[in-house]
Amino acid sequence: MNIDVFQVNTDRDTNRIAFMDYDNIARFQGSPDIDCKIYDKVFEGEVNCKNLEEIYKIFNLDHPDGYKGRSLSVSDVVEIKDKNEVEPGFYFCDDIGFKKVEFHPEECAELVNEPKKDTITVLVVEPMKKPQLMEIGSSLEAMQAVVGGMIEEYMPFEDEVAVICNEEGKVDGLPLNRAVYDEQSHEMVDIVAGTFFVAYAPVESEKFKSLPKEMADKYAQRFKYPETFMKVGDEIKAIPIKPNKDRER
Repeated sequence: MNIDVFQVNTDRDTNRIAFMDYDNIARFQGSPDIDCKIYDKVFEGEVNCKNLEEIYKIFNLDHPDGYKGRSLSVSDVVEIKDKNEVEPGFYFCDDIGFKKVEFHPEECAELVNEPKKDTITVLVVEPMKKPQLMEIGSSLEAMQAVVGGMIEEYMPFEDEVAVICNEEGKVDGLPLNRAVYDEQSHEMVDIVAGTFFVAYAPVESEKFKSLPKEMADKYAQRFKYPETFMKVGDEIKAIPIKPNKDRER
């Protein structure tokens, strides 16, 4: 298949729609139309795929040569340029599947020829989804785009890692995501609402840094399963659930 891939440039994403599903875009930017001007073209070429789900897997598990973007995720747009099993057109990567949309690639920035600087690799944890190791911008605006609002730094673990979440997540009614447990007592101490990410936060640094592999693996395992919450007596219990692999993003 001959395809192009477009991703939101978080530096131009003033409405913070990066990683946002299609139904919520209108709420945040005032229109359901895709704002093509905030997108960069990060790939063009041939891939050995038959459908959009195969494209999703390849651009998450085995990036093709010449790909300059982050792992394919919600809010990305894929253009199918030749007729195969999928009708040519532009497809928005939604929280479940893909949605065909109007898109104007001539409004996008030129193909990125060099990897972006000032990025960090973090573990992004969305409600009802498995964690994903992703490269995001290290600017405040880029981090706000990931969590969908003002950020709050939270360091509940003994490791030098920070949980960065939406500081108004509970107030705004964002979906409950994962429980946080005290490492000594193993008692639940908090529930994070909305999307959050885990970053390396060494005490000697004023900035978040990329997660070392061993930490990324450790916290991917800690937050492996999505959780649902229920009240049992006077306590709130977190119940891990295994995601449906065929529907998961």
